[in-house]
Amino acid sequence: MLDFAKNKGLWKKIRTSDVYSRHRKEAQEKYEEVFKSPPRAHSVEEVLSGTDSEGLWHLQLNQLQSATLMALIYPDNEEYYQNLLRIIWAYCDDYTWAPLGHYNSYYNRTPQDYDTGLIDIFASSIAFSLAEIKNLFEDRFPQLIKDRISDELRRRTIEPFLNRTYFWEKHPNNWASVCAGGVGGVLMYECPEIFLEQRERLDSAMQVYLDSYKDDGVCVEGIGYWSFGFGFFVSYAMLEKELTNGEVDWFKNEKVKSIAMFLQKMFLQKSSLISFSDCTISTKYYLGLHHMLRDIYGDDIEKLPFEAGFIVQENTHLNFSLRSTIYFNPDYISDSVRENVTYNMKDSAYFVKRTPSYAFATKGGNNGESHNHNDVGSFIFARNNKQILCDIGAGPYEDGYHTERRYTFFNPSSFSHNIPFFDGIGQDGVRRDNVYLDYNEEESSVYMDFTNGYGIDYLKKAERKFTLLDTSVTINDKFTMTKESEITERFVTLTEPRVDGKRVIIEDVILEPTAEIAPQISVKILKYHAQEGTYPAYCIDYVLPKGEDSFELKVMTPNKN
Repeated sequence: MLDFAKNKGLWKKIRTSDVYSRHRKEAQEKYEEVFKSPPRAHSVEEVLSGTDSEGLWHLQLNQLQSATLMALIYPDNEEYYQNLLRIIWAYCDDYTWAPLGHYNSYYNRTPQDYDTGLIDIFASSIAFSLAEIKNLFEDRFPQLIKDRISDELRRRTIEPFLNRTYFWEKHPNNWASVCAGGVGGVLMYECPEIFLEQRERLDSAMQVYLDSYKDDGVCVEGIGYWSFGFGFFVSYAMLEKELTNGEVDWFKNEKVKSIAMFLQKMFLQKSSLISFSDCTISTKYYLGLHHMLRDIYGDDIEKLPFEAGFIVQENTHLNFSLRSTIYFNPDYISDSVRENVTYNMKDSAYFVKRTPSYAFATKGGNNGESHNHNDVGSFIFARNNKQILCDIGAGPYEDGYHTERRYTFFNPSSFSHNIPFFDGIGQDGVRRDNVYLDYNEEESSVYMDFTNGYGIDYLKKAERKFTLLDTSVTINDKFTMTKESEITERFVTLTEPRVDGKRVIIEDVILEPTAEIAPQISVKILKYHAQEGTYPAYCIDYVLPKGEDSFELKVMTPNKN
């Protein structure tokens, strides 16, 4: 399987052609960054203390993908090859392939509970990577390395999977896909006859993953988790199709095709993507997944800009960087995204509109979604190739982020989103009935009753309507309440705004309320998930006079783009 990736001519082309210059540059830069430290396994002190915080796991992931790519691109370079052997050896020596944090978070265990068969999204991905590396370097690796890889895969992945069941087999999000995809990939490479015996079980887990989507193909976990989960699904499905000589072909499934078309709908502008849920505002898609899907579905998968894609990114699993190299097709790249398009994804209550002047996205849904943010009714307004009114996306996955304390963190809370709050009370993270969107194509408007986002007993109705014209968006909110309340309308930007009377100016975008309300501007601090540092998020708060039950704001761009 994946035999074409063993072709020396392919790697010579990757090594020499200008078409692959970015691949070589990214791989080289990442290699130099991550091999400042030599490959190593976790120390006994780290395991006993449980304080790694996934740091070494991420470094190991980066070392494995970087050394593999560099050794494939430059087969005569002994340094790259030796470092690949070293990181493989370190993985074979390591105490566990599952991060220490995942012991407690997902298995209610401690790192002292020795269990090499604890399979999570890291362990399954690492196993899949090692099986694939062994296959690609079959003619170059010493027999000792190949035997060691096979023995560890048997001990840590194959036998545990055969002898127990795992929660992720019935878990309706990316875990089902990544774990089943990783385990299935190992079986297909190492013991295809066992895979065929276990295929129904693995396929069932993949179906659980697909069932987590509605028919419109929207991934409510965000683009990053779409790439992660669907990326493993597609890799698994392609290998399974090859192994079964086309007998099993997931890509004939209409829902799979619908999910495949999700990415092109999530573009705002050329290098700006929608950052709903636990996505990051700087998120990118991985080129390999897009190009594999276009190979499968042709023009139904639109050409997309190179700038918004990645090849070798921080903490990327080898599955992605490898396929972003070997499946890369320059003919699948475009200079821009389509404008004058509207996507009404009504099953999941997502709406996107792109015009030559701006791009707009809003969502309904509920506050019990996987990787939820308290954001029912929120929206994004983009111009100049970036978000102007933002969804800042995920914060760092620090201690407590995935616990009952989740909404005490700024990023997933109600207060980092473009929605109102009442007497200082925002949305509460409780799942209620879905909030759906009503799109009126004739008047180009989107309406929602987003009361269900809140758990405030005196808030009887919260209605929001967007009117989307060629160069402006008007937000009109109406509230029905049983007591007088202080209503604050919040709008978030990462660009420092300028207040000019009743207007707020962000670059060349003007925010102007229809009533005489003086904005109060406060500043919050957010951390990006990649943890580059801390940056200010400017929260533009319009506080309504007591007794006021409606608000209208016009967001305007220049008449000419």
